[in-house]
Amino acid sequence: MNVQSDCESLYINCIEEYKKKYSIDDEKVYELFHEYHIFENVLLQHEYLHQVSFEEVFQYIEKLIKQDSKKITVYHGSCFKFDQINLNKSHNHRDFGKGFYTTVLMSQSKEWAYRLSLREKKNNYYVYEYLFEKKDDLNIKYFDSLNEEWLEFIKENRIKGGLQHQYDVVIGPVADDNTMQTVQLYMSNILTAPEAVERLKYSKVNNQVSFHSEKSLSCLRFIRRMKYDA
Repeated sequence: MNVQSDCESLYINCIEEYKKKYSIDDEKVYELFHEYHIFENVLLQHEYLHQVSFEEVFQYIEKLIKQDSKKITVYHGSCFKFDQINLNKSHNHRDFGKGFYTTVLMSQSKEWAYRLSLREKKNNYYVYEYLFEKKDDLNIKYFDSLNEEWLEFIKENRIKGGLQHQYDVVIGPVADDNTMQTVQLYMSNILTAPEAVERLKYSKVNNQVSFHSEKSLSCLRFIRRMKYDA
């Protein structure tokens, strides 16, 4: 089982346990888990959580919720130095549409930046660290797993370009080198959605948090910029 699938399994099991323990319905528990970035925190702590009992995993999640923090650290990798985020400079035909893309995984952002520096023939690359504090008026779309809705969402944005939705922020798996072949086969109608989802279960999948409006960017606080030699 890969990291994404393992995290999804832990996440779903914790949702079921939380529903049972606190007697709340599906909709409310998903809202709660999204509000406190539970999946992203499980992904960040996967190496540790994978080794402990389910009871300890659940206690960790309860602690996150009790801390009442809606903040999460995100990272953006680039080979360009900048001070202000400009959505107009965003690349087109991206997974979640034109936007500013980040991840909760620092190692992933560093890898993205390094690859970009090779492609652009730059001597340096950068990792930008931000604190994202979610506000109640943000329209956020969550994809908790590699499913048919996620596939269709990517297909729509990659084929049509621009921004094919009204969300301020989108959080979910990234269609990187590990998954793009399968996604392309689905976009070309060679694979059906169920066939593509089944294949993706065995792919190594990373995380992305994309920002698509000025309102969403106002919820990002710059922490630091780290410079590396290519």
